[in-house]
Amino acid sequence: MDEDLYDEFGNLIGQDAFDSDSASDLEETERHFNQSQESSDKEFDDDGNYLDNEIENSKALVSGALGTVYDSDVEVLSESEDRQSKDQPIVEPINDVNAHLKHLVYTRSNNDIPKMRYDPEYFLGTLHAPERVRNISVVGPLHSGKTSLVDLLVLDAFKKIPNMSKNVKLGWKPLKYTDNTKLEIDRGISTKLNGISFLATDLNDKSFALNILDTPGHVDFIDEMAVGISACDLAIICIDAVEGFTSIVAKLFDECKNRRKMGVLFVINKIDRLILEMRLPPNEAYLKMKQIVDEINEMSTDIEYCPTKNNVLFASTKLGFTFSIKEFVQYYYSSKLPAEKSQGFCQRLWGDIYFEKGKFSSRRNNSKTPTFVEFILIPLYKIFTNTLANERSTLASLMKSNFNIHLGESDLTLDPQPLLRNILRQIFRSQQGLVDSLVNFDNNLIIDNKLNLSITHKINKTETALLAHALKNIDYGGEEWSLVRIYRGSITKGMKIRVTDSSMVPTNHNDFATNNNLQKQEFDTESILDESTESVVTDIVLLGGRFTTPVSEAFENQIVLIKGIYSSFIKSATITSVQEIRIPLFFPINYISDSVFKVVIEPYNPKELPKLLDGLNKVSKYYPGIKIKIEESGEHIIVGNGELYLDCVLYDLRNNYANMEIKISMPLTIFSESCSSESFASIPVKSSNNMIEISIGVEPLPLNLIKDLSENNISDEELNSNKRQMSKLLRTKYDWDSLEARNVWTFNNCNAFIDDTLEDETDKDKINTYKKQIIQGFHWAIREGPLAEEPIYGVKFKLLKLMIDDESQDTALISTQIIPLIRKACYVGLLTGKPTVLEPIYEVQVITKSNLIPIVEEVIRKRRGGRIYRNNNIGGSPLSEIKAQIPVIDSIGFEVDLRLATRGGAMCQLHFWNKIWREVPGNVMDKDAPIPKLKPAPYNSLARDFVMKTRRRKGLTNGGFMSNDGPTLESYIASDLYEQLVEGELV
Repeated sequence: MDEDLYDEFGNLIGQDAFDSDSASDLEETERHFNQSQESSDKEFDDDGNYLDNEIENSKALVSGALGTVYDSDVEVLSESEDRQSKDQPIVEPINDVNAHLKHLVYTRSNNDIPKMRYDPEYFLGTLHAPERVRNISVVGPLHSGKTSLVDLLVLDAFKKIPNMSKNVKLGWKPLKYTDNTKLEIDRGISTKLNGISFLATDLNDKSFALNILDTPGHVDFIDEMAVGISACDLAIICIDAVEGFTSIVAKLFDECKNRRKMGVLFVINKIDRLILEMRLPPNEAYLKMKQIVDEINEMSTDIEYCPTKNNVLFASTKLGFTFSIKEFVQYYYSSKLPAEKSQGFCQRLWGDIYFEKGKFSSRRNNSKTPTFVEFILIPLYKIFTNTLANERSTLASLMKSNFNIHLGESDLTLDPQPLLRNILRQIFRSQQGLVDSLVNFDNNLIIDNKLNLSITHKINKTETALLAHALKNIDYGGEEWSLVRIYRGSITKGMKIRVTDSSMVPTNHNDFATNNNLQKQEFDTESILDESTESVVTDIVLLGGRFTTPVSEAFENQIVLIKGIYSSFIKSATITSVQEIRIPLFFPINYISDSVFKVVIEPYNPKELPKLLDGLNKVSKYYPGIKIKIEESGEHIIVGNGELYLDCVLYDLRNNYANMEIKISMPLTIFSESCSSESFASIPVKSSNNMIEISIGVEPLPLNLIKDLSENNISDEELNSNKRQMSKLLRTKYDWDSLEARNVWTFNNCNAFIDDTLEDETDKDKINTYKKQIIQGFHWAIREGPLAEEPIYGVKFKLLKLMIDDESQDTALISTQIIPLIRKACYVGLLTGKPTVLEPIYEVQVITKSNLIPIVEEVIRKRRGGRIYRNNNIGGSPLSEIKAQIPVIDSIGFEVDLRLATRGGAMCQLHFWNKIWREVPGNVMDKDAPIPKLKPAPYNSLARDFVMKTRRRKGLTNGGFMSNDGPTLESYIASDLYEQLVEGELV
């Protein structure tokens, strides 16, 4: 390095010898320009423009000057006039009409739509016959192979899938035909519900129209899965053959089979992992799969699940095949057996049955291999072994002689995995065995049972009037559609329909009650229909995964996308014809898990608030389980299922639906308010004119009753339909006294309201006159409690006294005063019952290698309140399933910490579907509790710390950010009465 040009730090201080703008060049250029200016006479014409000859001279001089700077092979152009108009910008903005569609990967050209392997007209004709249509939802844990299973059906139904890369064709990468958003592609998981409609045939070559809905497996997106199983009658539950029957699989099975009354089919997927990754011998692989089937049957109460009954299948979606025992026998053994013995042979291919000397026996004797191993697994193992180990020429002859499969020269040059996939796909041919298992369910019975659980009152089977369920609004291909399941009648393009938002259905009716001993109460829907809207169906299409198929009419038992009703509902709705007056209504969809994880947002530029509101409106419709709230302070709150869920929501909000920058708070959680003891006194609350006096006391509800209320085992519906039976249940199961059990009025959010007044002390007729207003005040109170305006949970409110001035005859005035007074009295009762704060608890499921268990335990212990309550070894594998609990507010970043600590050896999922709430330690009313600045609060000050921070954020305090203006009984009762309580050391 030349020391004259650079200093000791390498900075240029002199002239670089290779600098293109050297001093000599600059001086030469300046000289030429000066000459051009001196030589011009600067003459103008009458309009003030330069004369043409002078312009030409200037051009020549400028060109000559520039020519000395650049080489002779550079074309130099000089402009003396502005060719652009004043209205045209110098730099045109990029106007990409498809900019808002860049997050989607849908087929937009008709030329790119894959060709069907069947006659499209025949397929559309099959849709006219409801008995030939099946609606199936594919569910399962994360990475269990659901989307890849749908891919196998897509490859069977269509040919020449456009834009398939070579890696996808060879099987190195999955197709994932139903994952079409940028988020899904980048993250490698499904986050949105998607589906496809096609024609398929069973093992008897009978055709059926299938509507397959692919649902996400991550528990954060369980609301999308809930929509999928609400739309369908059958569910395919995918199970990883190595991970087995985990707690998440058990939850999905319980939800589909017991609560939704669906038909359930199990697919034990990834059996290639048992062979290639685990390297289990055939006998051990069979025992591993048999253990999974046994665990399924332990949960099933009415149906036996067995591969011989065609409700348990086997698959390797990575290698491109599925099969059932019936299918395997039909392909490779039926030709060697008499027709009457084929069925009996199938029934003997599972369980402790052995084949020796031409006979089947339940005794092991000399045979060491069960029939499933001998006739199915061992041949499958041989296929794997010969494909991966033999010479290619020997392999070709073996496949030809045993399976009549011809392998060409191009096949034999493939790598081992693509070659194995190619051979297995030819051996197992297609997915006819899977289709055959799906179509043999009693579909009509399933539909009737499921429908009657979903609507307010039953309908006749012969009913032909239109009844359809709008399940969600969906962004499909960048357009606004509504996903609709038709149960009765048909919908045509241009038809006028009535749309009734399900949010109008009384919320005290749970949509899938598990206790069906009590008859459902029928509703008068006329008042609800007055709030419904009339819409016109502008378009109808069938789902295609990445494309849509337009149709003019949709018939009974179909799942379609409809355009024209997007603005008529938010989450779900009932669709009927306009002239219908009395109809059943669909309950709001049960999204399984409550949303408790939240963030506060605001626009980076306050002027863009309208754009933010429009974007929030869209994500509220596109994400079923999301909740959008606006606090009195003006804060906009998004409540979702977890970190990944909210991350996807915020990505869509920023880039797709609001297109703006937003400010985001640290992740927060929803708290609940409760009490830990009975009210120490009955403190009356009076109206301003002293006409009304109310006293309400509180006490905690029993934990077993809270659990049953949270699981919808008890509801207001049962309470109102049979009070005598409910009273007996409360006395016998929950140890209530007879007076309370007979006079319970309502349940709401795991709270109860009881008329505990005595007839000789209170006018019961007057109380019953204002019962509706009292319940309204109670509902208002439990929505926003006195501590931090958080919901009240797990409290029994007892009406102890209600006195109304007899001289007053203004019933309307009393009605308006009672509602806020009841709310105030509930607050007083709660504050006198040792109030507490409850925090939600995530249940954590961790799948990890057994040698990493100490690391996982250490990561969990570092979280405040984290505890492990179960550790199960997964049989036949080196994996273990750890079940733990972590407070939601302390779960932020847990998954990242776990993956870093285990170097990717552990996977976890956090969920709140069991609705566990735990009391936060500390006294929430203690004004002297130490709350340090910029440090974690002491353990015994957490309750006060959470409440004060929540109150400051909501603007409930009057003394600024560091105010200690917390909840107090003084705000709700007279000052002199409060002083007496203080003197008596009661508060």
